[in-house]
Amino acid sequence: MRVFARRKRKKKKSKPRSSFRIRGPMFSFGVCELDDYEVKGRLPFRNLRAELRRKRISMKLLRLDDAPSETAITVYSRIMRELMFGNGTSRTTWRGRFADLDRALIALLEQRFASDAKLLAADWAAADRLTSTELAVALFARFPHASLAASDLTDFLVEIIDSNGTTVIQDPQGHSLQVIRPPFVVRLQPPESWLVPLNRIVAKRALARLTSHRLEIPRAWLDSEEESFSIPPFTVRKISLVHPEAKRLAQQDSRFTMERHSVFTPMDRPADVIRSMNIFNRSYFPVERLSEGARAVHASLKMGGLWIVGRTAEDRHTATIFEKRENGFRVVERFGGGSEIEEIALSAG
Repeated sequence: MRVFARRKRKKKKSKPRSSFRIRGPMFSFGVCELDDYEVKGRLPFRNLRAELRRKRISMKLLRLDDAPSETAITVYSRIMRELMFGNGTSRTTWRGRFADLDRALIALLEQRFASDAKLLAADWAAADRLTSTELAVALFARFPHASLAASDLTDFLVEIIDSNGTTVIQDPQGHSLQVIRPPFVVRLQPPESWLVPLNRIVAKRALARLTSHRLEIPRAWLDSEEESFSIPPFTVRKISLVHPEAKRLAQQDSRFTMERHSVFTPMDRPADVIRSMNIFNRSYFPVERLSEGARAVHASLKMGGLWIVGRTAEDRHTATIFEKRENGFRVVERFGGGSEIEEIALSAG
């Protein structure tokens, strides 16, 4: 009887584990053309890949023609909802955002004014003017002789196109927001994650090109109506941030106008109503600056005029409607507990 001895298995030497490993593909493509936004095919992995790309959408797609497609408007709205400037302020807006506030405001105006009153309304920091358009339509339906001026300081982005096919998108203050080198769309505000190092390299090289050529955008061009100019090897163009519906209303109805105006500067002629939502926020400005803004509003209103101010978070408004008095403001109505700058507004006059 043979006895077979068991062989001892040799233990494999385990390789030392690295304390840090990069997982994933180390890069991510983006939506460079409208066709890239559409989900092609029904396979789950294609849907997932499309959703990942939709987190990085080229701001070139903000440039719309006179009759944009439904997909073009969808992409435009998504970009605007996530757009953040270099100073930390954002352009978060969407259709119907202030519908309930508009109804309350117009109801209050109906209690105070006859339907034939020649009211002057102003919408400050109105972003793409879409919500201004909605307010204007509702206001004109009840007050046919009213007018509304929608204002903002930033109506366009700057598109810098390199001869090598790379594009850098900046705000008018010179902060770089995005780099586009198809198929890459690289976010700069806020910066891309370290988990996609290839995206960061693409952006770094593009910005280095601007620096090496010492490209400077002339202030005179930014303030002009000119759409483009050339500084070889770059071509520079403006990308409008104004919603096509606002452009259309301004062309068709002289009661609706669009202006460039700072919320810290009094208007040339006093208004009956001023709306300044999602701009006078404590997260944006210090108390001294907010007080300056409240004084600018006070100086821009007629006696007894109304000011609606507040912010929107997750579709919930915290806002206050004030009435101008000789020595300041008084609270007329509150929404969601009132504006976070209510105390500041009441002490300014």
